[in-house]
Amino acid sequence: MAFQNLFVPRARIATFQVQLRIEDLNNVPPLSGVFYAKWKCQDHSGTSPRVPVVNQEVRWSHAVKKTVDVPISKDGVLTPCELKVAIKQVRVYSHVRTKVGSLTVNLSEYARLSGSSRRYFLQECKLNCTLKLSILVSQQSGPESFDVPALDRSMVLTDLNDMITNENGTTRSGRENSTKGATSFSSRQHSIIRNNSANGNLAFTSASSVHTNTTRSNTTETSTSRALLPIDNTDIRELAPFQRSSKKNQQIVDDVFFSSPSLPT
Repeated sequence: MAFQNLFVPRARIATFQVQLRIEDLNNVPPLSGVFYAKWKCQDHSGTSPRVPVVNQEVRWSHAVKKTVDVPISKDGVLTPCELKVAIKQVRVYSHVRTKVGSLTVNLSEYARLSGSSRRYFLQECKLNCTLKLSILVSQQSGPESFDVPALDRSMVLTDLNDMITNENGTTRSGRENSTKGATSFSSRQHSIIRNNSANGNLAFTSASSVHTNTTRSNTTETSTSRALLPIDNTDIRELAPFQRSSKKNQQIVDDVFFSSPSLPT
């Protein structure tokens, strides 16, 4: 039992079995040396094997199984149970150890989950690496009436497949809702028309649509009949400019030059 739990009544302490697997570290540049993970949880601690970088990945698959005691606060919420993981690099020739990054996970947040496998961003990491952990927290003994703190997703990296699945599910549900809405609106419209017809009243929407269609058909027939009327050339000749004045001028010329003068008798 941890030292901080000595002053907590046994009736408010829940015992859990923690199954931890440190899977891998990805997005690692091709650096020389080996990498290992050092972890600590309450009175338990350990170290993973030292593995080199292969295809920008360090794979450990290091399994850990321990038992922890977590007190329950007076508000009925599990107190934090922190798991601390530090990733370190050891150079081959100089044997210098360099800290790549660290991670702190509250295991109390996983008490109600049936297993979790997620990627986490490392803190104080300059290599943009992500660490994959598989966590399973199952209760062994103690009171079962307690609340679990909310899961902190600030350091959790969502996989691309999960994002695509969630997006497709959201789009599909939106399409289904829009289709259902259109169907329900159409059914309500038809029900209103049927009710108005049953009461002896003609629906205003139907009457207006019929009137609009009739007006459009009449307008189309009128424009078509006007387009097919024959053209009267007489009207065009009368509208020609200077047509009447040209006739008068021509008459004057004919009278002066071509008419035979009348001889006095």
